[in-house]
Amino acid sequence: MPGDGVRSVVTSAAGIRLHMRERGGTGTGSRPEALLLHGLASSCRIWDPVADRLSRAGMRSVALDQRGHGRSAKPSSGYGFDRITADALAVIRAAKLRAPIVVGHSWGANVALELAVRHRSAVRGAVLVDGGFLALRDRFDWPAARQALAPPQLAGMSLDAFLAGARTHLGSSLEITPEIIEVLRSLVRVDRSGRIRPRLSRANHLRILHALWEQDTIGLLERLRVPTLVLAVRSPAGVPDSAGFMRHKRLAAARVRSIGPPVNFAWIDGIHDVPLQRPRAVAGRILRFADATDARSPRRS
Repeated sequence: MPGDGVRSVVTSAAGIRLHMRERGGTGTGSRPEALLLHGLASSCRIWDPVADRLSRAGMRSVALDQRGHGRSAKPSSGYGFDRITADALAVIRAAKLRAPIVVGHSWGANVALELAVRHRSAVRGAVLVDGGFLALRDRFDWPAARQALAPPQLAGMSLDAFLAGARTHLGSSLEITPEIIEVLRSLVRVDRSGRIRPRLSRANHLRILHALWEQDTIGLLERLRVPTLVLAVRSPAGVPDSAGFMRHKRLAAARVRSIGPPVNFAWIDGIHDVPLQRPRAVAGRILRFADATDARSPRRS
């Protein structure tokens, strides 16, 4: 694969093309490598600020546009965890990642969890960033989940209005830098008139959402045999919990902590998109986890 930041395309085991971005060269450094998985309706670009810091610390990473997202292929099927994890495994092999730490954010954490359970010999450990520990079925039946969590109708909106909305939504907690604008632009296609269409279609979004609703996260966490860090985002003190989301997280945190090794739980303060808001802190957690995991693991050729 080419060097830092160069985009590459591989073909998954299912015959679809997947897009990824690499940082940190050919993986000859002393630290374990990382596979970075984004969340639902996001893209690999959300990891850019974290990946740059990992690279400077000597850690090679590959960030994947998962199927249906970013610049990867967008088939109308294959959005269950069996196919999604097979895609990730194909990227590990194509990129010649050597038993990487798999790091997932939001839905990407649920993918990382499944990958670590289904293909534990392919990964050294897992970091689940604000995902992979909450069960949608604890809060919603499927019709309610579909209604509450369906994607917003963005198609046809102007790019300027889309970016203005993001500034309004994120501006109080995240500085909208040119780097953040590049991340936002990676989520949509822009036509000649400046109108946008999300790269993840509504139909595929709902297919993924249904797979998430069906997933037994706690059951999977109990089956883990590789070191795993659940890194959950905690809202700042004083922020209203009008939907009871933080209460739901705290209950889930207690269940995760009761599992014990190899699963560990920790809080990080911030917003859900903490890889963008606090990339230094997230990179630091990944590096410490990778170093501790590497110290406990036999060296792999």
